[in-house]
Amino acid sequence: MSEEITSTLSTKVQEIAKAPKYRGAIFQIEADEKGLALVDVKEASLKVYLMIDPDCDKILETRFFTYGGPIFTALADTFCKKIQMKTIDEACAITATSIEEELRDIPEVRSIPENAPEIGQMQTLINKIAEIYPEKKGVAIIVREKMERIKYRTQTAEGRAEADAEWNSLTKVQKIEKIEEWLHKSVRGTLQGDGGDVQIIDLTDDNRLQIRYQGACAGCGSAMGGTLFYIEDELKNNVYYNLVVEPEDPLANMPVNPDLPGMDDNNPPASMY
Repeated sequence: MSEEITSTLSTKVQEIAKAPKYRGAIFQIEADEKGLALVDVKEASLKVYLMIDPDCDKILETRFFTYGGPIFTALADTFCKKIQMKTIDEACAITATSIEEELRDIPEVRSIPENAPEIGQMQTLINKIAEIYPEKKGVAIIVREKMERIKYRTQTAEGRAEADAEWNSLTKVQKIEKIEEWLHKSVRGTLQGDGGDVQIIDLTDDNRLQIRYQGACAGCGSAMGGTLFYIEDELKNNVYYNLVVEPEDPLANMPVNPDLPGMDDNNPPASMY
């Protein structure tokens, strides 16, 4: 913080800027897992994250990130503190001007220069929160319902019994078509975006799905790790909870060269002596 900037800021602003308590981020996957709405709003170099209970519109967690300097840091950190456990309406009733006044050391002396653009930008950000929350709330409710259905169908005895009955009523062709439909809807686009793809080889034992990686996926190290987990998890949650995905062994179909020496333990090639 330069001396020129410091001289125009209150002690409260400077102290908060040195050690903010709410700096960080909240990711969508965290909100989805908890059945909550995530509002993430950006204005200029400031981004604020709010995790909200869509049932009562109460803000349960707040974070912010900025690279815009001490003024944004102090304004955002104070805002995040003030709106904890407040409703969206209560939070958006707070003004950037009232935050600036709270940051003053002396009531008559401004904490931040009057011409600082961060005041207006902070107010714009608060207004954006009120504007986008209804849409975010609607999405959160839909995701919550989906997560509850998945949990019921995959983790409860009643749900699994229903899933088993539906799965067993399908022919093998219908089961593969159902799997293919979900792969196309939810998985294939992600893989193709990285230059890869996946092909169904067969469905055996009623629940063992054999697949073949194509393109970039065929030679990718994560194909047997993260990518495989992603594919199997999507299919378990959305098609049938008992599916097991088995990638094809990349060496299984390699042609045998009869001119090369065999690997018989009793007759190893000369190069192995």
